[in-house]
Amino acid sequence: MFLQFLLGLFLIAASTLSVAGDAVADAKQTVDLLNNTLIDVMKDAKKLGYQGRYKKLEPVVKQVFEFEAVSQIALGNHWKKLDRQQKTAFIEKLTDLSIATYAAQFNSHSGEEFKYDSAQEVKSDRVLLRYYLVAPNEKPIKFEYVVNQFGGQWHIINIVVDGISDLALKKAQYTSVIDREGFDSLLNKLSQKIADYSSNNSTSG
Repeated sequence: MFLQFLLGLFLIAASTLSVAGDAVADAKQTVDLLNNTLIDVMKDAKKLGYQGRYKKLEPVVKQVFEFEAVSQIALGNHWKKLDRQQKTAFIEKLTDLSIATYAAQFNSHSGEEFKYDSAQEVKSDRVLLRYYLVAPNEKPIKFEYVVNQFGGQWHIINIVVDGISDLALKKAQYTSVIDREGFDSLLNKLSQKIADYSSNNSTSG
């Protein structure tokens, strides 16, 4: 009887580990898709140019991020006050800005590569994945990806780079603008940032 009890515990534990392992593996596929695409874009950065990088990154960024959830967290209590049209406009603008930021910043390659480090299951539907961006003669940069499950699919909702949370920065900046100047002003500022990325990279690639 005691042996059966121990065997039962083992089977439960093994089942739990299997679920956790599957979650990490599935979440890791999402992050690896983004990271591998970024490295590919960096390697072909000059050939692609800004618009080419944007075009190559666009479908991947839209696939791996859950921008509705990111938008809701970034705007905090302001999100509830927006109508459906405003919410849609913000999600689309934030998506465009994210793609533009990657296209502008990942614009060259000097041997960089992403190295997987470790994983932590935060909740049954949330995993934290740790990577390092390494390059010859450079200090490794730590990337932590918060990946959440939505409808059976794993999507990134936040990236923490060397301890700095992208989502926390967005929330602080965006809510401050809305408090001072209103929602329309925030959209205009995001549009201007996207335009700046495009114009600043139009000649230099």
